[in-house]
Amino acid sequence: MDNKAAVNALAKSLGRDSKDISALIEGLAATMRDNLADMNTIALPGFGEFEPVKEDERIITDLSTGKEMLMPPNITVKFNPSAILRRKISERHE
Repeated sequence: MDNKAAVNALAKSLGRDSKDISALIEGLAATMRDNLADMNTIALPGFGEFEPVKEDERIITDLSTGKEMLMPPNITVKFNPSAILRRKISERHE
């Protein structure tokens, strides 16, 4: 589902204008970006938890050349689905 389809589906289910929904989604995304950039975990009840994880710098070996390279530190976001979401997904795939 792309962004336009998600906005339209949410607008229809809430009985709201798609422009309002689009603005709400943009606001949510901006808030999440800012908090994750500040290394804050974001929990959405019934959906899951987004947790920023810092990976330390490390030495890797390039398999094609055999040269060792230093990989700089990196921050990734880990998603932990809630028990409700995991159960809902498993019910649909049984």
